[in-house]
Amino acid sequence: MTVAVGLVKPYITPYAEESLDLPPLAFEWADGATRLTYRDALPQEWMFGALWARCGTARAGKIQWNMVHTLRQRRCMLRGLCRVCGKSATDPATGRVSWIMPAAVAGDLRSPWPTAHPPTCAAHVDEALTACPYLRREKPVVCTVGDYTPTGVLANLYGQDDGGRVVKTHHQVPVRLDEHPLLGRALATQLIVQVTDLRPAGRG
Repeated sequence: MTVAVGLVKPYITPYAEESLDLPPLAFEWADGATRLTYRDALPQEWMFGALWARCGTARAGKIQWNMVHTLRQRRCMLRGLCRVCGKSATDPATGRVSWIMPAAVAGDLRSPWPTAHPPTCAAHVDEALTACPYLRREKPVVCTVGDYTPTGVLANLYGQDDGGRVVKTHHQVPVRLDEHPLLGRALATQLIVQVTDLRPAGRG
């Protein structure tokens, strides 16, 4: 999210001191299949069958406006938190979640839609639409969502070259959570959820 000067620093935007060098990668045999791993991996670094990119949590240094913090993005998607303030994007009166969706959604609100963009609480919708060039370009639709379910990840995929070295083969591609062979090659950077029961904002 590119943001104008003076805007609240978005919760999902990383800071320079949170950027970590990629640790050495390897492949290992686990649960009957081959999977990507760090040489010093911790059990909590896998979720939904994929290894997740490491990042710091210091929120210090120069803000990296055009990047997304992997762990905070995932937390927002799992807990329905606002991408700007990090607080709940759910309306306590209705139980519905405020979400900014692509313009194409307006033509078919009855269908489920996948997204890697976290919710935006009602209090920060106008701020996000004003400040983010990407959102303005896409002419998005402000909706409320009845439910959301993790369905995939955005990830870099890795394989091995003829010498057995681990090499990146694809950059930032969507991988479904049921694509188990691909998940074993994935270094996930963002969680994708499917939102359902969409309604235009202001209609409950």
